[in-house]
Amino acid sequence: MLKKRILIRVILSFLITFFPTAFLIYFVFQRISEEALIKERDTLYNNFRTLLKHEERNIELAKSKIIQGKDDYYILLRVDEECGGIPHYRITDGGLYYGKKIFLDEDCYFLGINFKKLLELMEELDYVEWLLYYDRSYIDRLPQELLDRFVKDKLFKDDLIIAGFSDESVLNVPFKVGGYLVYGTGLKKALLVEFPLFEESGYQFGQVLFVKDVSHIYANFYTLMGVLVGYSFVLSLLSSFLLYKFSEDLIVRIIKLQEFSNRIKMGDFSKIEPFETSKKMDELDHLRNSFIDAASTIGNLLSELEAKNKQLQELAYYDSLTGLPNRRFFFEHANLIFEEAKRYGKKLSLLIIDIDHFKKINDTYGHDAGDVVLKVFADVLRSVVRQSDICARMGGEEFAVLLPNTGLDGAKILAERIRSAVANRPVEYGHTVILVSISIGASEFRSGMESIDDLIKEADIALYKAKEGGRNRVEVFTPDKTGEFQT
Repeated sequence: MLKKRILIRVILSFLITFFPTAFLIYFVFQRISEEALIKERDTLYNNFRTLLKHEERNIELAKSKIIQGKDDYYILLRVDEECGGIPHYRITDGGLYYGKKIFLDEDCYFLGINFKKLLELMEELDYVEWLLYYDRSYIDRLPQELLDRFVKDKLFKDDLIIAGFSDESVLNVPFKVGGYLVYGTGLKKALLVEFPLFEESGYQFGQVLFVKDVSHIYANFYTLMGVLVGYSFVLSLLSSFLLYKFSEDLIVRIIKLQEFSNRIKMGDFSKIEPFETSKKMDELDHLRNSFIDAASTIGNLLSELEAKNKQLQELAYYDSLTGLPNRRFFFEHANLIFEEAKRYGKKLSLLIIDIDHFKKINDTYGHDAGDVVLKVFADVLRSVVRQSDICARMGGEEFAVLLPNTGLDGAKILAERIRSAVANRPVEYGHTVILVSISIGASEFRSGMESIDDLIKEADIALYKAKEGGRNRVEVFTPDKTGEFQT
């Protein structure tokens, strides 16, 4: 879960880093390209104006010469107008000319330069294509004889009359661009720049549209932008990858700490070893080692506590001298077994055992000898009873054996086996051999008994009868009509 969340955050970090950077690069280069286009536009304007200024000076020089006859470049046209005024454009039979009115032989003449020749010169100087067109509404006002000759071989498009062009390709571009416009798709781009044409009165009757290929600007722009965006992508990707690897290393170590914590939570203190590395340890390594030290300490304390608990349990449920279960252990387990026999009608028998003349042994040989007799008897008892039987020291020289799933006949057989084994096992104390015997009373669970105490009471009665009968014997409690015991 943590690894997935870290991966999502790394991806988001990459996106937040890369895309704004790419957008910023695009924005910066867009501004740079716009400035380059404006510079290109201004260059066209300035070059064309410079060319017109140069031609105005040529007109002044031509004025000093009396130009007569026809000339493809110059035209001298007598006009019935007031002489003087600013340079302007004039449509004639031979096309469009740029010039001014002059006095010659006390008459007014228009001396101009063939405008198409200027455009062709501009084409060579600035490597541009051009398109010359007029407003149709203006051309329609020309005298009829001039209009008929003028419109011959001209192209018409909407409300415009195309007077000339450098190449047919320019016929496919927008004609009216509102000053200047970038036209084209992909890397193929052209800069369209308008240059207005005014007559002497100041009325605009047409325009020149310059078309210059600026694909190189966009090619350079996109190439450099692609390099920088690619560099930004690789750098962002590398940074995100390094961040992810670093985070992944932390996650792996955190997961190990979590697994270790889960083992501690489950009480598994195995394989607790300090973290070792050839690299310089960082805070997380120190934290893990501190955690391991704490877990190791807790594990040792738990082991000691478990040992202490075991000792306390043995003290609480086992007799320290004989190692047999004590009275408390016997009753806790006997009550459960009794209730099961009572509920399901299972067989259950009990033996109460007493060592004969035990007080005399203590008085004669001492209490240490009595302790040895108790230990030997406990060993004999453990060797004879079954694993499912519960034998316990009830106090002093009295012992009890609870026999689950055993009837009275089976209890009597086991009791006789215990008695015989004790009788045949003399106790050696120093240089003295002590003969030991026991008396046993047996009872059996039957319907009507309410608790284990009822079973113990009848076994005690049988034991008392065995002692009265001379000891070293087994008596079985079997009630009959006369109240006599069966031996």
